[in-house]
Amino acid sequence: MPKIVDRVERRAAIAAAAAEAIADEGIEAVTMKGIATRAGVTTGAVTHYFNDKDEVILAALLFVDTAMRARLDVALERGQSLVDALVAALPNDPASRRDWRVWRVFTDAASRSELLMSHYRAANTAWLTTATHVLADQLERRPDERDVQLVVAVVDAIGDMASADPTSWPLERQRQLIHHCVERLKVVDDSVPAPSSEHSHDRAS
Repeated sequence: MPKIVDRVERRAAIAAAAAEAIADEGIEAVTMKGIATRAGVTTGAVTHYFNDKDEVILAALLFVDTAMRARLDVALERGQSLVDALVAALPNDPASRRDWRVWRVFTDAASRSELLMSHYRAANTAWLTTATHVLADQLERRPDERDVQLVVAVVDAIGDMASADPTSWPLERQRQLIHHCVERLKVVDDSVPAPSSEHSHDRAS
């Protein structure tokens, strides 16, 4: 009896292999044959699940984005602090460093592809939404949108630098910077109301 292959699992395995290839070789050097070799399947098997190289690359980019956010979610489900949860999403082991290297490629490639840009924006929106909920829970108040953007920007910057130069960005340095960022948000005085539109109009007149 022929073995039943789970389509979702096989696509995920090929996407993971493509992510490894992108991290090691870059998008331009990646080939369907090379991806197949890494996945332990034939080139025909890759083209059976994906129409072309662009589709495999997109699957790889979405694969690493999902993996990065999953690390954050797991840390939060385990009751870890906001700092520890954000650090869990950063590049601090071989798998997460691979994912962040691919994410850096994603960021660059998105500027040249409308399709990738649409997925890149969707991924960033998902990160901002998650960060909004997490900060609201931790700070016990609805965070300012700028605070959310700041946290996501800091995480993104650390991930970019730590994946490129892990020696200069060990886990403890990543944690210290995330901690500093979060602590600054905690001391923001949101008890002072923003100027009303009426006052703004008075000043303008």
